[in-house]
Amino acid sequence: MLLLGLTSLCSAPGGIPAFNRLLCRAAAEWAEAHGEQVRVLVLCDEPAGRVGQDVPPGYQAFGGHRMRFSAALAAALIRCPMLCLGHVHLAPLGLLSPRGFGVVAHGTEVWSPLPRLRRFALRRARVVACVSRHTAGCVQQMQGVEPERCLRVINALDPASFADVLTNDVALPAADQPGGRPLEVFSLTRLQLGEPKGIDLMLHAVARLPELRYTVAGEGDALPGLRALAARLGVSERVRFLGRVTDAERATLLSGCDVFALPSSGEGFGIVYLEAMAHGKPCIAARAGGAPEVVLDGETGLVVPAQTDALVEALRRLMDPGLRARLGAAGRARVRAQFCYPQFREHAFALFDRLATLTPAHWPL
Repeated sequence: MLLLGLTSLCSAPGGIPAFNRLLCRAAAEWAEAHGEQVRVLVLCDEPAGRVGQDVPPGYQAFGGHRMRFSAALAAALIRCPMLCLGHVHLAPLGLLSPRGFGVVAHGTEVWSPLPRLRRFALRRARVVACVSRHTAGCVQQMQGVEPERCLRVINALDPASFADVLTNDVALPAADQPGGRPLEVFSLTRLQLGEPKGIDLMLHAVARLPELRYTVAGEGDALPGLRALAARLGVSERVRFLGRVTDAERATLLSGCDVFALPSSGEGFGIVYLEAMAHGKPCIAARAGGAPEVVLDGETGLVVPAQTDALVEALRRLMDPGLRARLGAAGRARVRAQFCYPQFREHAFALFDRLATLTPAHWPL
């Protein structure tokens, strides 16, 4: 049996639940090919959240009850299954496995030394799946995990949500597109205090570029302060804060903007860049974390320091419709070639294959 222990799957938006949904799909396909079964335990999903949703076989949600989740996982380990934990915060539970375990590392959680028990457990994992080279470097350098235990498992777009965009041609800006209208710039992200997403820097840039309109989608406790900053800078008439948006609204906003900008200093990968690139949009990203592995500077977007001056210059460059057309087309081609489900499946199968080789004799003392 293949046992997946995940933080969230159906009850929350964001990159990690999206990654987990692809992981569950790949796990089901791998298990079918190898005559195995899959069980999926999810810590934070609400038990009622599965109603009307497509959930994997063996799915069980625990509504955030850590003790119940841990007890169910420990009971399942009696059968000595292959174990993959979807977040390093769950790594200590892997120490209960008699045959070793794997862990997925996503990003900022491994950028600084983990608490002692989590770090100890992560070092004992037989394989650590990392969503970017930057994440793998942090796992090795900050957490002390041996390089040979790290395995790249790329992030990718959910085919159910992006099939139409990726299989049909989208309207890319023409090189001779007439000017005279404001540049429409869009950001989509969580807006939590303490998370350096760069929206404040974008507002300062907007204040210096009167020919630009800016839309921000996302919710969180940082939103009131960002609204107040926009008012102080005198840009409220050119800035829209939409709060949380539906999937359909999200797609409309991505397809309707000219530029996607998220100069975040805290992205372990940044799947939202892939979403914008799938819609043929050039991206602005910060030269930090895993973002430069997704947005290639000068090829699919512009990668700049997380500074207002650099953002102003990047936005001025992207007022050229010919440049936007070239970067947008290249970004969409890159997503098709490297960041769709077939590529994810290949990497995930390599992870499950490695877990399948573990036996109780592999228990790391």
